[in-house]
Amino acid sequence: MDVYENTDYIRSTTASGETRSQTKGNRKQELRRVPSKNLVKVLVIVLGLALVISLGALCTLWMLYKNTLADFTSLKEENMMRTEEFNHLTAKYNTVRERLSLYEVISCSHSVAGWTSCEGKLYFFSSKRLNWWSSRQACVSAGADLKYVVSRINESHWIGLNDLETEGHWVWVNNKTLSETGTQFWFDDKKPKEPDNWKKEDPSGENCASLGNENVGFETWFDSSCRKEKLFICEKFY
Repeated sequence: MDVYENTDYIRSTTASGETRSQTKGNRKQELRRVPSKNLVKVLVIVLGLALVISLGALCTLWMLYKNTLADFTSLKEENMMRTEEFNHLTAKYNTVRERLSLYEVISCSHSVAGWTSCEGKLYFFSSKRLNWWSSRQACVSAGADLKYVVSRINESHWIGLNDLETEGHWVWVNNKTLSETGTQFWFDDKKPKEPDNWKKEDPSGENCASLGNENVGFETWFDSSCRKEKLFICEKFY
């Protein structure tokens, strides 16, 4: 009888020990799991903060970029305006210079064999009317060429400007283009503006430039049929 009781006691004690061991093991596992869960939470929080900071930094950089781009655009526009103003002033300067040059030529009184001497150049004012080609040939034969860039005289004269090779591409007799000289005096007080390449009188068009015409003042240029006969001015160095 005592043997059975002892055996039951031993079994009970053993079972209690095993239960305690299992309980301790479970507690240890739970204790191990708790730090693991906390670590995950900490990592999530850290990553979240890093993401927020990164987004903030990106927003800041984007604002800086937009402000810099706006400043650059503003400076670019201002530079373009200054360039336009400079070009406009340059064109005005060239216009005034050329007009003063012509006034000086007209006011010069010293003549050499029918040529007017002024500022290191000789000018010949024709009294005979010729077409554009004959006018130029007369100047070339005298060792000169048609006057280049003039502004105001008292009658319509041929000047050394034409677009005979390419329509709309006006070139001086010295092969300089209008964009290179920076001076233009085309008539534009009413429509159509000059040059208009009018073909009513000459089917080939108007490909030679003259200073003034028969109906309007002589301060502006007109394109005209090269076959028309006009006065002309020769110019050469001496």
